[in-house]
Amino acid sequence: MMKPSQEPASSPSLSILTIAEQELSRIILDIHDGPVQYLFTALSLLTKIQDEIAEDETKVDLMPDIARVAMLLESTLYEIKFFLGAFRPPGFQHRSLASIIQGLVLQHEESTRTLVDLFLENVPEKVALPVKITVYRLIQEALSNAYRHAQVDQVSVRVWGEGEWIWLEVRDQGKGFQVPDLTSPIEEQVDHIGLRGMYERVRLVHGTFHLESEPGKGTRILARVPAYV
Repeated sequence: MMKPSQEPASSPSLSILTIAEQELSRIILDIHDGPVQYLFTALSLLTKIQDEIAEDETKVDLMPDIARVAMLLESTLYEIKFFLGAFRPPGFQHRSLASIIQGLVLQHEESTRTLVDLFLENVPEKVALPVKITVYRLIQEALSNAYRHAQVDQVSVRVWGEGEWIWLEVRDQGKGFQVPDLTSPIEEQVDHIGLRGMYERVRLVHGTFHLESEPGKGTRILARVPAYV
């Protein structure tokens, strides 16, 4: 393995990681320009119909059903927009890693109404694109897991530079779980696909991934990745 301070050409596996992010960006754009726009138009038309029915007493009995449809459309639109916000790549190539992390944390806090205690120290300005993607996706998945499964309203995120390496730690004091064997065949990891994805991403950039958790004792994720791969 080359020293992390070097900036060699990406290996095929790292190129695949970058291409996957580009493909995800395209899919998200397609969703935004297609289903989201259709839902927004349908909701607008339904609101117009509601207004018209409100002026015609002979059709008032339709209002409860129409109101329910409007509520479902609005909820669906919100869920899709939440998904797009969570997975839209935030300009990895043109922004610093620190800026990307800060944006992710702010977005998570606003969308979940939870608190993230963020600590950044000596985060390198120049970081290889695959490493930026890896760190972002790890924190994103860890925050999502803490919100959905740990049942906590506060999470600690630490990212710091140490020599030629970037360290990240995500910790919560939630319900915890029994740590699975992430090295087992992927078909055995159906219930832990998110954790397996984190583990595999770190392996792709020649880093190390450590997971600690016990039922009732919270969860700690610690990873180390090179600034360059």
